[in-house]
Amino acid sequence: MISQQIMKLSPKYKEVILLYYYQELSVKEIAGVLNQKESTILQRLKRARAHLKPLLKEVRSGWKK
Repeated sequence: MISQQIMKLSPKYKEVILLYYYQELSVKEIAGVLNQKESTILQRLKRARAHLKPLLKEVRSGWKK
């Protein structure tokens, strides 16, 4: 269920979440892979988490039913 919510993210947010949490790459490694600044990757991770938060709350509320 969580993976379904991740797939709803825009590609630039989805890729940093997948690389960071599933591939376990560091911010520095992700920056190298995506040819972006580390600060850009940190900002994308922050925004991706912010977009995911309400989506995951929906999932949790569905579990209670």
